[in-house]
Amino acid sequence: MRLEERINEEPASEYTHGVIGEDVHFISGYYRLEEEVRLPYGEKELFYVLGVGVLDNSCCGLGGCLFIQVPGYLVSWKARRDESNREISMVTPILSEAEQVDIKKLLKKQHPYAQVAFV
Repeated sequence: MRLEERINEEPASEYTHGVIGEDVHFISGYYRLEEEVRLPYGEKELFYVLGVGVLDNSCCGLGGCLFIQVPGYLVSWKARRDESNREISMVTPILSEAEQVDIKKLLKKQHPYAQVAFV
């Protein structure tokens, strides 16, 4: 590996998995994670989570949205568990603006109405 490749690599960070299909309530509604997706992207593997947010208890009316959270590229998949027994994967965040734009376009083709956030 060339030196410039090592300098540009981001350190891996932990991603704690949520519970798929479980409603998480907050004051004006709830959100639910629907699906975890692993997607080949070049020589890497992209990881994203598809979810839905619902506002059903808001003073301003009803609403909702589809959302996609992109933790990053997978380094290791569900390699361990935390003290609460939640699964943890290791990911490398996607900080390159060019890669984010390209990935957003790719995800919007599959999920045209979803909001995409790199977390």
